[in-house]
Amino acid sequence: MNWLNRPGQLISGTKVLDFRAEQQVCPIDGKPLKVLKTSNKTVHSTIIGTFQAHHTELYCPEHRHLGVFKSGDLQRIVPAGSNFAYDVIVEIGKQRFLHHRQVEEIRNHFREKFNLSISSSEILLQTVRFISYLSMVHQENMEQIKSYIQTQGGYILHLDSSCEGDSPKLTSSMDEISKFVLQSAKLKSENETDLVAFLISLKTQFGLPHAVITDMGRGMLKAVKKILPDCPHYICHFHFLSMIGKLLFEEENNVLRKRLSQTGVSGKLKAVKRDLENKYGRSFLDKVFQDLGKTGQITAENRSLEPLVYSLIYWILDYSSAGNGYGFPFDRSYLEFYFRLQKAMKRVEKLLS
Repeated sequence: MNWLNRPGQLISGTKVLDFRAEQQVCPIDGKPLKVLKTSNKTVHSTIIGTFQAHHTELYCPEHRHLGVFKSGDLQRIVPAGSNFAYDVIVEIGKQRFLHHRQVEEIRNHFREKFNLSISSSEILLQTVRFISYLSMVHQENMEQIKSYIQTQGGYILHLDSSCEGDSPKLTSSMDEISKFVLQSAKLKSENETDLVAFLISLKTQFGLPHAVITDMGRGMLKAVKKILPDCPHYICHFHFLSMIGKLLFEEENNVLRKRLSQTGVSGKLKAVKRDLENKYGRSFLDKVFQDLGKTGQITAENRSLEPLVYSLIYWILDYSSAGNGYGFPFDRSYLEFYFRLQKAMKRVEKLLS
C-alpha cells in the first residue's frame, strides 16, 4: 500500500483543527461566555494522523465558580495532558496483549501501517495507560457483566495467582462459562488471610458460583473451604499435570540446563551473530532470509557460507519460540535448544563437505 493512502495521510499538509467549548452561554444568566485562553498541542492519531489541536476554553467572569468550559470533542479524541489519541492507545494495547508483540515490533507496526513514529518509552507509557483505562471501563460496567452472567445461569469460578520472584501475587478470577475476567488484585501473598478477603469481595459482587477451580496451593484450598464451603471444588488440570511433570522431569531438565550453561555455547553463538551483523549489516542478512523464505535457496549473489551460518545461528537461538508459552514441563526449551544444536551440527558438516 502506498503510504500516502494510509490512514493519517488522507489530508495532506499540516492539519490545524479548531476545538471550542460546546457551551456558549452561561447556564445561570444566559450571557455569552468569554474566552479564558487558547492553546495548541500536537496530537497523533491513527485515524486523523498528526494534527495541531487549537483549543479555545471559555468561562463566565460573573460566575467563576462554574469553572472552565472545554471542548468535549477534543476530550473524546485525546486524554488531557497527552499527545496520543485514544485510538493510538487502543492500538498499542491490542498489539501488545492480543498479538503479543514486543515494543520494537509495535514501533515498526505504527511506522509501516500508520506512518507514525513513536518512541519505545512512549509505547511503554501508553501500554500502562491502556491497562488503566481498561480497568476503569471494566469497573464501570460491572453491573452489566453481572447481569450477563445471571442470564447465562450463573458462573463457574476459576482462581489463579502468579508472580515473579518475591513480588506481590497477581490473583485473578475468571468465569469459565463466559470467559470474563471478574476481578483481579495484587495480594501480598497467597496465604489464607489475603485470599479470604478476595473471595468475600467476589461473593458479594457476583453471588455464589456453581463450582470453583483452583490450583493445589494450601492457602487457596483453605480460603475456598472457609468462604465457599458448599461449592464443588475441583483441581485445575493444567496445574495438576504441571506438578506431575515437574516431579517426573525436573531433575533431568536441571541437569541439561547446567550442562548447556557450562559449555557457554549460547554466549559464543551470540558473539558470532553480532560479528556477522556488524560485517554484513542487517539489510543484507534480511535479504538472505527473504530468499530462503521464498525459494528455500540462497541467490547466486548471496551464495556465501557466512550468511547461511548466520541464519542457522538465528534459528538455534530462537529455540524458546518452539513452545506454546506454558513453561516447563509443557515447553521443554533446553531440550529444544539441544536438539537444534544437533541438527545445526549436521547441516554445518554437510556445508563443509
